[in-house]
Amino acid sequence: MTPTPVSSSTSSRELPDFWRKLHRLVGFQKGYNFLLWSIFGVGSLAFTLSRAPYLDYFGVFCRKNFLSSGNHAAPGECYYFLNGGREQIGMMLHLYSIIPCCFLVFLQFVPLVRHRFVLFHRINGYVVVLLMSVAIVSGLMALSESFGGDPAWLAAVTIHSIMIITGLFLAMLNIKMLQIEQHRAWMLRTWIWAFCTISMRIIQQIGVRVLSNKGYVALKPCAQIASDGVLSVSVIVQHFPNCAAYFSGENMGQMVVVEANYFGLPIEINVALSFAAGASAFLALILHILGAELYLHLTPAESDRLRQVSYHKQLAAGMRHPGRAGLTVDRVGDALRWSPCVEEKIDLDSDVVSLVSHETCRKP
Repeated sequence: MTPTPVSSSTSSRELPDFWRKLHRLVGFQKGYNFLLWSIFGVGSLAFTLSRAPYLDYFGVFCRKNFLSSGNHAAPGECYYFLNGGREQIGMMLHLYSIIPCCFLVFLQFVPLVRHRFVLFHRINGYVVVLLMSVAIVSGLMALSESFGGDPAWLAAVTIHSIMIITGLFLAMLNIKMLQIEQHRAWMLRTWIWAFCTISMRIIQQIGVRVLSNKGYVALKPCAQIASDGVLSVSVIVQHFPNCAAYFSGENMGQMVVVEANYFGLPIEINVALSFAAGASAFLALILHILGAELYLHLTPAESDRLRQVSYHKQLAAGMRHPGRAGLTVDRVGDALRWSPCVEEKIDLDSDVVSLVSHETCRKP
């Protein structure tokens, strides 16, 4: 019997149908949203899980007499992160809060979780905000000596921290006012900003290779050079003769000049990373700011849909100015006053509402 040929039109429909079923399984209505979530959301989760071993602070993150790229703090950094003072306490609290936070925030951006497990979404949201707040404060505690205390690095982290705290505050303020589309916008901005640390590491890896062996130098204490425990005294003294005074006990605060060289000794890698950190952080932050605004600009339909939901929920709650009770641009700026597109009743426990043409949504 001659087999029945499969038409090309049937096979060509199989992939779109599979794609549609896949993104709807997770709760996405639009394929492009699922694609972006798959790339950035799942990518961020993978990065977080790769850093989960850092929760073993003394056995992995600051393991003595051991260095391994990706499985340890940067060379020389644990000289401060094991000092028993503010830096160590801050870094420990930072890791113990930011890693669980980044895992839990992934669930916040899964539509299936938001729609079917509303109570979990709310409670998890508060937990995430609390953990991120602890992570920021503790990170600032550990900041002063991080990457050599480079001023550009300190400025970048401080600005980054202020932006995240501000974004979280505005997101929580808007959800309290049931202004859901503004809550979405500020949460998207905040977490896209937050994960610029991933891009920063990629840019930093490029920067250190550019800066290596270009004459960039920094003063480093011999105690920090020896702190990783992977170099013998003879090797250290061979490269830095002045450190002999440190090992003999003559001068325990002995400092030496170290050149930035990503392909050299651990302390030379530390100097290279320190020089590249500030510029990398600023560039990554700028890219993520632009990325967040671009995404919001390209998804106005979702914002309009959620504003309809906000209108009905605010109306049911008896709020003044339903649809614009939160921090909306038509309340704080000179935009046209917003008016609802939809008048029929909706399920106030869901975020589902139909839209009519956008032209009927606003009036002077």
